[in-house]
Amino acid sequence: MITRSLSKADLVKALTRAGNTLLDHGAVIEKVESLGHRDLPYKRLAKQTNEPVYASNFFLFKAHMSREARQKTKSILTHDLDTVQVDLIQVDTLPALKVECNLEEILKAPAERQAVSDLRENQKMGHFTRQMIYKRTEKEWKSIPKSYPIAPPRP
Repeated sequence: MITRSLSKADLVKALTRAGNTLLDHGAVIEKVESLGHRDLPYKRLAKQTNEPVYASNFFLFKAHMSREARQKTKSILTHDLDTVQVDLIQVDTLPALKVECNLEEILKAPAERQAVSDLRENQKMGHFTRQMIYKRTEKEWKSIPKSYPIAPPRP
């Protein structure tokens, strides 16, 4: 919820009104968080006075409510004169995934880690890198002394 720039008393009244509206429509408010006084990304107009609003107070209400109640509540809160913008967003709560600790694996040297070796095996190489590897192996191959078979003498 984004409100107009209000005095503390008016801000408390506006937030209380918004909270009561949520509660009247069957919402369970988990927490109310102030995101501070920020600049808006673009100019907005106040509803009653049509004055330009460049900065305002941002608030986050974390609440649980039904879909029908959400639609009614949004229409009521958007028509409130102290609010500049109201958005209600549905967030699906998924069960928390269990995270396994692999500190022993992380503390190993990179050359010994399984994840690093998997990356090296499956990496994609560009043309320049492939060319450099080819030139290096070619140079190493040429530097190795080779024994050529000596032809037998002619009769």
